[in-house]
Amino acid sequence: MVAHLLRLKLHLLRNGLRRSPAALIGMVLGVLYGGGIVVAVVSGLIALRFAPDAELARALVVVGGSATVAGWALLPVVLFGIDPTLDPARFATFSVRERTLALGLALGALVGLPGVATVVVVLATVFTGSRTPVAALVALLGGVLGLATCVLVSRIVAGASSTVLATRRGRDVAGVGGLLVLLSLGPVAGLVNDGGITVAGLKTLGHVLAWTPLGWAWAASGDVVAGDWGVAGIRLLLAAALCLVLFAVWERLLVAVLRNPHSTAASGSGCARRGLGLFARLPGTPMGAIAARAGTYWLRDPRFNFPAIMTTLLPAGLLFPGLAGSHLALAAMPLVSAYLIGWGQHNDVGYDSTAFWLHVASGVDGVADRVGRLFPSAVLALVCVPGYAVLGPLVGGSWALLPASLGAGIGLALSGFAVACVTSAVKQYAVPVPGESPFSSRPGSVGVTFAVQTVCGGAVVVLSLPVLVLAGLAFFGWHWAAWAALVVGPVVGVLAFVAGVRLGASLFARRQADLLQDLVSMA
Repeated sequence: MVAHLLRLKLHLLRNGLRRSPAALIGMVLGVLYGGGIVVAVVSGLIALRFAPDAELARALVVVGGSATVAGWALLPVVLFGIDPTLDPARFATFSVRERTLALGLALGALVGLPGVATVVVVLATVFTGSRTPVAALVALLGGVLGLATCVLVSRIVAGASSTVLATRRGRDVAGVGGLLVLLSLGPVAGLVNDGGITVAGLKTLGHVLAWTPLGWAWAASGDVVAGDWGVAGIRLLLAAALCLVLFAVWERLLVAVLRNPHSTAASGSGCARRGLGLFARLPGTPMGAIAARAGTYWLRDPRFNFPAIMTTLLPAGLLFPGLAGSHLALAAMPLVSAYLIGWGQHNDVGYDSTAFWLHVASGVDGVADRVGRLFPSAVLALVCVPGYAVLGPLVGGSWALLPASLGAGIGLALSGFAVACVTSAVKQYAVPVPGESPFSSRPGSVGVTFAVQTVCGGAVVVLSLPVLVLAGLAFFGWHWAAWAALVVGPVVGVLAFVAGVRLGASLFARRQADLLQDLVSMA
């Protein structure tokens, strides 16, 4: 039965690639991108095998292995819903032995690019620890136990997530938590950039992690090389006991899910909302109605409010290198914010799903549709771009760069809106439908998504090139360029925005039926 489950997972993967050329393209891109990272990591592990400092090699393997376990534990939350074939609740109606199903689902987690990449890296750690034949054998045992730890932790987190994240509130909390983890990488990057990580620090960190569940399996071979046979045996026993405990927890969780399958809770807090909200506050015109609808989506729909939170907070990650002395990072905060806000609207029609028929049936004017959709993002830009432009100098940046950063931010935001007005009337790609997790993705959409996002991002940069050049000159000491950017940025942005709205409105009027057909096919 375990082999049968693995074959089913392989068949699902193969059929998904056969059914959609875009899925195949996405797989190829994933292999190229992820393969480059794996090659770099494997090359480093091979080099560590011949490094004269065996203690440093041991520390790096322990730190890297601990990070791998932590990554497998985090990904099911951040990417919840992206691989529903391993959701335990889906097997509630099947007559399969629970222990067999637990083992099959655990091994099935290795079928895919992340699993294959992890297996290759684990094999490379075996070579790193092969300074002696006994150390090589211990490294192999430790690698197997470490890999089992990764998979079991991932399955436990995914199983728990299927309950916690079944509600919209749970998904929102998990999404914000994942965002905070992402933002916490900023201090780490700043620490590395500031020279805070040293060889001595790595050895100390490796020694500490080696006595934690994250590092037991990875440290044993290094202990053998160092002659600490007893310590190596203790760590292997602890790692094996950890795997047994994790499998018992995973089996117990699976049994609970199979015997008590739950249904997805209805979204919302359960309390009735009164009044018309934004619809009562904005003008009673087609543009005002569309703006109110867009603003309401941003307030209530996790597919909108989570990206809005992310867009607002991500530029703050530049504060860490900025506090370490980088004036460029502080000056770039409003530019990054403006780019994300403007560029983020390029697939706005795609989030309407089949409800887009209301726009088609009502015969809404193209200009009203194009401009109305930008209302919430425009409000966000009015707050974030000037806010980040002033925040930089307040925390230690150069006040002389304020005009340049503000002007370039305005130009980027308006250029992004211009591109969005056109692209959202030309091509949509699959996104989570209403009610789905904002982290889920549609099979076969990776290639199209990557292509559209790349084209849109490049177009925004090209339209903003004049003000970006001036901002660059201002950073390198041309003071007049800073004030020129403050003038050129809004002018170039307004011109691009007007042209984008007109072109987008014309395309929207001609392509309404085609847009609706595409959205229905993706629903």
